[in-house]
Amino acid sequence: MRVYLRLLRFLGPYRFRLFLAIVCMVCFAISNGAMAYLIGPVLKFLFSNDPSAEIRLVPFDLFTIPRDRMIIAIPLIIIGVSVVKGLSSFGQSYFMGYVGQRVVTDLRDRLYRHILNLPVDYFNKTPTGTLISRVTNDVNLLQSTTADAISTVLKQSLTIVVLMAVVVGMDWQLAIAAFVAFPLAIYPMIRLGKKMKKVSTKGQVTMGTMSSLLHEAIAGVRIVKAFCMGNYEAERFRKENERFTRYRLKSIKVRSISSPLMETLGAVGFAVTIWYAAYRINAGTLTPEAFISFFAAVIMLYQPIKALNGVHLNIQNGLAAASRVFEVLDIPSETDLRQGEEVLDGFRDSIEFRKVSFGYGKRRVLKDIDLRVRKGEKIAIVGSSGAGKTTFVNLIPRFYDVTEGCILVDGRDIRHVTLESLRSQVAIISQQVILFNDTVKRNIAYGDFSKTDEEIIRASKAANAHEFISRLPQGYDTMIGEGGVRLSGGERQRLSIARAILKDAPILIMDEATSSLDTESELEVQKGLENLMRGRTTFIIAHRLSTIRNADRIIVLSGGRIKEMGRHEELLDRGGEYSRLYYMQFHGMKEGIAT
Repeated sequence: MRVYLRLLRFLGPYRFRLFLAIVCMVCFAISNGAMAYLIGPVLKFLFSNDPSAEIRLVPFDLFTIPRDRMIIAIPLIIIGVSVVKGLSSFGQSYFMGYVGQRVVTDLRDRLYRHILNLPVDYFNKTPTGTLISRVTNDVNLLQSTTADAISTVLKQSLTIVVLMAVVVGMDWQLAIAAFVAFPLAIYPMIRLGKKMKKVSTKGQVTMGTMSSLLHEAIAGVRIVKAFCMGNYEAERFRKENERFTRYRLKSIKVRSISSPLMETLGAVGFAVTIWYAAYRINAGTLTPEAFISFFAAVIMLYQPIKALNGVHLNIQNGLAAASRVFEVLDIPSETDLRQGEEVLDGFRDSIEFRKVSFGYGKRRVLKDIDLRVRKGEKIAIVGSSGAGKTTFVNLIPRFYDVTEGCILVDGRDIRHVTLESLRSQVAIISQQVILFNDTVKRNIAYGDFSKTDEEIIRASKAANAHEFISRLPQGYDTMIGEGGVRLSGGERQRLSIARAILKDAPILIMDEATSSLDTESELEVQKGLENLMRGRTTFIIAHRLSTIRNADRIIVLSGGRIKEMGRHEELLDRGGEYSRLYYMQFHGMKEGIAT
């Protein structure tokens, strides 16, 4: 109930259309009851031979029509009731359909925005396909829980109330006999609903796993083909697909049991009703036409009850999806956890790491880091794999928060400033270039699409990218494909450099920016990097130690601590960790060349 009430809050902005839908439902229920009640008077009109008889159209003798007027009145009443029923049915379907689609759209937008605002650590733990499944499949299932369910529940409930009023109004004793089987349906409805929710939850988890496998295989299709692992990936997908099918079949089984169970209970009610009605007719206390109207109303009454049972199963199915969606929405976002209120309006003096420690859970990655970096200084960070180099620079834009200590920018703790103002001061270029399936121009201007063509071209020239962009089929308007697949590695990297140059942030982070490039491409990229680093405070992570000789300071990380710090020549002369790494790499390269 808590989940359902939370879901219903999304209906708030559409209260007026919801009100119109309810009005239409009331009209539908009344017209449906009127149609059931008309059956008896119509039959009496058709088969009665008494020309002076008056026929009652409303219970309790509120309205009667003489027989000589019935030949015109009854057809007109039937047509009128049918028109009202049809229009009200259309109105409630349209208005509730509109509300349902808008709720699903709003929820999907909110979920996607929230996902984009979640901490980086969440994405490290959650497969991409699982998140895609939450935004698409799970949210779609919610429509059966919001507008569709509300529409069916209100419509059928109102219909039941009106028809029950008609039935009781006609003969309350016969009504008791007809409703004798209703209490028997409550327990199986509850049991089947719980079963449906359990099966649906497992099915949605499996769908998330299938989406993850699909995303991984398609994104890594070149590796799949290169290692001839197509059959392996297909088999992994087949197993999850089979598991999902089993859950779907269980869901079908629950629905299949529900329908005949309700029909059987309904048959019990019909049997009791017919037995008691036969007794009353023989006793002369019940007329045949009254019984026909009553029986028609009871038959019409069982249909909405059966529909309510079906929507109960749909609600359980949707609630399972709602629980998964709210599970993501309840994860605190970056702004909820760590948003400061001060605005960092520039970078003027220094960045300081003061007794900084950081760990992933219980595993400490950085320990007691003390470092002060002056504006305009170029800091190279080296160390063996797993030393914490990338973690070190990820603390600056607050992709992660320090476990102990603090990081200061111009003497201000970065946890006290807004994330947007902090990250606007930082540009990042990594080994894994992230480009989008858009034009060259929009990839370069990503972050600020108000930039002019002249500014974009100027940044591209500084990144040594203008020449190859001009050779593309549509120049700056060329679509580059998903991840920039239509470009070479060096071209993709130069676009990322142009993007960083256009951002013009005073702090630059370069994480293995050229390690995946060949020598020729690296030379082209290096020219752009030199233009980018000019006048900026730069943090450089590099495995190729030959590329950081000109750094103002080199920091050697080992065991999560700063083991050495100094210029290239100073560290070589000390014969410590940096010297060991440098000569190991240098001699390894010489041996490779000799071989």
